[in-house]
Amino acid sequence: MSGQVDVLVVGGGGREHAISVKLRESQKVRHVFCAPGNGGTDAEEGMINVAVGDSDVEGLVKLAKEKSVALVFVGPETPLCLGLADACNAAGIPCFGPSKLAAELEASKAFSKDFFAKHGLPTAAYKTFKDSDYDAALSYVEAEYAAGREVVVKASGIAAGKGVLMPANAEEAKAAVREVMVDKAFGAAGDEVVIEQLLIGEEVSCMAFADGKVASMMLPAQDHKRANDNDEGPNTGGMGAYAPAPCLTPKLRREVEEVLQKTVDAMASEGRPYIGCLYGGFMLTKEGPLLLEYNCRFGDPETQVLLPLLDSDLFEVALGCAEGNLQARVPKVQWKDGAAATVVCAAKGYPGSYPKGMVIFGLEKAAAVEGIKVYHAGTKKSDDTLVTSGGRVLAITGCAPNFREALKRAYEGVQLIRFEPAGGGPSGLHFRTDIGRLAIERPTRIAIVGSTRGSSSQATFDAIKAGTLNARIVVACSNKLDAGILERGLAEGIPAVHVPCKKGTPRAEYDAKLTEVLRDYGVDLVMLVGFMRIVSPEFCSDWANACINVHPSLLPKHAGGMDLEVHRAVLDAGETETGCTVHVVTAEVDGGPIVVQRKVPVVAGDTPESVKAKVQAEEGPSLIEAVRLFHERKAPFADDRRAPGVDFAPSPALRRLQRSGSFAEPLHLFLLSGPMAAASWRGHMGTTSGAFEG
Repeated sequence: MSGQVDVLVVGGGGREHAISVKLRESQKVRHVFCAPGNGGTDAEEGMINVAVGDSDVEGLVKLAKEKSVALVFVGPETPLCLGLADACNAAGIPCFGPSKLAAELEASKAFSKDFFAKHGLPTAAYKTFKDSDYDAALSYVEAEYAAGREVVVKASGIAAGKGVLMPANAEEAKAAVREVMVDKAFGAAGDEVVIEQLLIGEEVSCMAFADGKVASMMLPAQDHKRANDNDEGPNTGGMGAYAPAPCLTPKLRREVEEVLQKTVDAMASEGRPYIGCLYGGFMLTKEGPLLLEYNCRFGDPETQVLLPLLDSDLFEVALGCAEGNLQARVPKVQWKDGAAATVVCAAKGYPGSYPKGMVIFGLEKAAAVEGIKVYHAGTKKSDDTLVTSGGRVLAITGCAPNFREALKRAYEGVQLIRFEPAGGGPSGLHFRTDIGRLAIERPTRIAIVGSTRGSSSQATFDAIKAGTLNARIVVACSNKLDAGILERGLAEGIPAVHVPCKKGTPRAEYDAKLTEVLRDYGVDLVMLVGFMRIVSPEFCSDWANACINVHPSLLPKHAGGMDLEVHRAVLDAGETETGCTVHVVTAEVDGGPIVVQRKVPVVAGDTPESVKAKVQAEEGPSLIEAVRLFHERKAPFADDRRAPGVDFAPSPALRRLQRSGSFAEPLHLFLLSGPMAAASWRGHMGTTSGAFEG
């Protein structure tokens, strides 16, 4: 393909505005025709709105032929379910979007749930009911609640993202079934209903570019469906989103990627090759990621945070998918560092009745804020004035090096926007003030790393269980297979990972392996507790301002000493007080910034052992205080620009190991969890090889 080409984007919402902007960024794209587009696409350079409805399959194909477009990119699900991709392909026009057969993944929740079961895709237990099965559906609901299981009621067909009802009890569940099956609240979409087990966990949106053979996963995102703060009020199409979602650790991401690829493989095996955006909604449960449902298009408003972070050329990616060979055009889809957050500006009353035609003020001011992009959804021109024309009007997206800054920018933009109702009066704008709160308030994810018993970490475990510390210990690691810290972790119900070290292994190489394990579990803060190794400068760089150690003296006194020798030195020096210090780990041994110090008296008759006992009693509380300071980003952590959960740039040693494939399984000699773990642990103790050392 030589020279610039034109493309057609189908749809008129905020999602389609974001798609059009990203396509227009391509040096290979000259014009983006938007059918029908909105007030935002109408104002963008290089974009042309065309008055063809997004469900007019015949009209859209005719338009694509007239404009000789090189690609049709379909935004909403309805035209795909009507067969637009099939019609484009029949006309020889590449189309980014699944065929009507493949789009059935979204068009029928009953089909998709049966498809999940048939191909072994992880999902909730369920049962489907036709219109004539109303009484059977009620009986099923009653039986589920009688067995102690809550349910979710879903209209099987397309209901504009609003056909999922979340009852709070059995009576509400039966009322939901009636609403869908009898009252026809969602029209024909409710001709069949899916009643499935309520899953408990955190929900995450995981999308992939698919070419019929390969699923290339995008960054994970999270959206906010309820209309009001605290996830209250009715369901909407989405009131805000952010990416990347920190809840999806690298380990969980691999599991999700496997499900997405397995889905593409299964669709191909059924003669429904999937091309386009495969959007999986996953619930992160104790059993692992479980599929809630699939959508056959980009999410809205997730698109408004994902595409600003896409580094690859969207036109090349989409065309590669449409041609059935993504990797030929884009060997690896690349993403930018940083984060994005979007806040939806809706008309007051949405998703119920709401006014239209309100004049929009502040767009130029908002667009002028650094890192802000204003995406239009329900807007149109009226006598050269931009007015509201829908429920979700704008999405204000902020991009920044970290999530907190991105969210701050998005809200700065929102504060500049006003919707003026006809006849004046207060602004008719509604938005949620708590977008991203789950990510901001998420517990700090801690790894305990040690070579001994890790006794000092127990106080942190206890504080977390008591609800006095907003943190989670997610993994225990050791270089020693027989280290008590691993058994302690198992006893507390967390994974215990032995990272063995072959004799002669360079420090940087070993530490890179340890770092890979820690990243797998989405660790924010590394707590060294009796780790009998000097960590490498590379490890300190990878975990800059995110690794702490407790030392049994009042640093800088007795730096470099260990265990009883420190307490003996205190007595030999005739000191009257000593204590413990939690400090940030740096390349200078025991020389990092001091986080917390606690003192104990030294009295006549004390021995190294008695001093040790007094100091150890203060180590647990000191670590708790240090974790709290880290979580609250207070000194010495206040200047750290990396928000918890956000990926960091790996050290050269880690990059070398990643490139060389040294992380092929098994990296963990033993990974044990569950009720039998401790007993299994002791059974394995006799199997360790002498080829490893601490």
